[in-house]
Order: sequence, then structure tokens, then C-alpha cells
Amino acid sequence: MPAISQAFRCFDEVARRGSIRKAAETLHLTAAAVNQQILNLEKLVGAPLFERLPRGMQLSTAGDIMLAAVRRSQRDFDNALAQVEELRELRRGHVNLGVSHSSAENLVPQVIARLMDSHPGVTYNVRSGNGATLLRWVANGEVDVAYCLRRALPPPGVEEVRAWPQRLGAVTAPDHPLVQSGKTVRLRDCLDYPLVLMAQDMELSSMARLIEPRLHGQARPMVETSSVPMARTLVERGQSVTFLIPENVTQAVAAGTLAWTPLLDEGAQLHTCLYQRTGYSTTAVLAVFLAAMDSAIDAIRARFDMPLGAPISAGNFAV
Repeated sequence: MPAISQAFRCFDEVARRGSIRKAAETLHLTAAAVNQQILNLEKLVGAPLFERLPRGMQLSTAGDIMLAAVRRSQRDFDNALAQVEELRELRRGHVNLGVSHSSAENLVPQVIARLMDSHPGVTYNVRSGNGATLLRWVANGEVDVAYCLRRALPPPGVEEVRAWPQRLGAVTAPDHPLVQSGKTVRLRDCLDYPLVLMAQDMELSSMARLIEPRLHGQARPMVETSSVPMARTLVERGQSVTFLIPENVTQAVAAGTLAWTPLLDEGAQLHTCLYQRTGYSTTAVLAVFLAAMDSAIDAIRARFDMPLGAPISAGNFAV
């Protein structure tokens, strides 16, 4: 790796060798050139960096302090150069990813398709499951990272590395009374209509039941399913309601087949998160993937950025 500066390089080598002459031989410079670099650095610091002794050069107290800073700076510089080089030369790489079933339907394929154009040498292994399963895979090393709704207690050895705010909303047909009323909506307002709920082992279902305890039994759903596409299809016609986040309904809302109304309940504010093993270093290829995820999620949020409580349908959907 190149030195962050010639002065630092000479200073470090003299400290290692204890001699300007030996440092000069190692660096393939003249002794006069090395000595001048040391003098320049001492002038910049404002204190002697070495004690000039008959037996050689010995670091002064100021020199000890500066040497630690120089070596730390060089390490940081080397690491930065390596990351930039990986990004610049990124032709190959692999992303081993776990995602929720709903994210595997639209969001993640869109991100991967975009990256296939810009980084065609990168390969992907994508597995889908519920949140508990995904984080178990991370902990066991079966996937490198997992994308799902935030878990209150991730398992030991797993840490959250990125989070995106989301809001749970009521999903209905565009002509549904909840949409036509123009009123703000809380989850309890939906209980008078047939409910299509996600299966109880899915995070979206857990969040809805935390907001409204009556969903545990008193309000029996018309349909309970682990399939987000099925839930969308069932509410496209008629009076039924389901509860999803924007990334689950972006295309259907744009097409005019569904409307999405943000729930005003306090518990409706969620986060989707990226998890990885504790201490796992982010590779260049994963950094590129995360940047693409950021861009895709920000684009979805921008399209659903309306005053809280306003229903989102094709007529007011941001293009």
C-alpha cells in the first residue's frame, strides 16, 4: 500500500531502524533526503521527534505520541484504499441473504435486478422465511445478512446494522368505505369489516395483534394466510381489510387495484432492519447491496409520503 505521505514513511522507518542511514537504505533514498523529511516533520510538530544519540536515533516523548498517530493514520488510509479499490474493481462477489416472504416478492428482486445491470459478476443466494427463522439462519452462519421487521430480542451473536422506518396501514379496495369516508383510521375502525390477517407466526400479524388485542380471538378473521399476494387478491374486491406495509402494496396501489391508509395507532410505527452476525465485517459487495436497498426503500417511502391518515390510492400516488 502507498504511504499516506513521504514524511510519515521516513519517520516510521527511522523509528523502526533507529538510524537514518539504515532507513535510507530500506527506502532506497539518500540519507540527506530522509533527514530532511524528519526535520520538516519536526518543524511542523514544533518539537524534536528523536533524541540524536551516538548509538542512533531514539524516539522522544513527542515522537512516541506522533508515531502512534502516524501508524493509526496509515492503517486507516490503507483500509480506505482497499475498500475504494474493491468498489472500483468490483466484478465478482456473492451476497448470501435471508429475507421475509413478502420482501422476496417485489422489493429484493427489484434491487437485485438493478445490481445485475451495474454489477453483473455478483451472484446471490436468497432464502425466505419468517423473522425468527431468518435470525436463526444468521446466528448459525447459514446466511450472512437478513432483512425483516425489527425483532425485540435478536438471538445471541446477531446484531442490527441498518433500520428503515415503516408504517403499518389498512389495505382495502379503492372504493372501500374506509377510503371514501376521508377520515383517519385506527385499527379498531377496521373491526366492523371482514378481516384478512397474516398467519400468527408472521411479524405483520404480531404487530397488528399488539395494537388491537381483540384480534387474538374476539375478532375472528375471515381468512388467515401466510401469503401476502393472497391477502392482496382477497381485498381487491369487496369490503375486506388487511394490514401491510408500503413495500407490500406499491405496485397494486400504483395500478389502482388497492388503496393503503396509514394507521394512526402508536404501535403502527415499525422498522424493517438488516441483521448480521456480531463482528461481521461489511464487504464491498454487501456495501453496494445496502446502498441499493437504501435507494429502493427511500423511493417507496417518498411515494407514500402523505399527511398521516390520508389514504394512498392511484389518484394521489407519487410518480
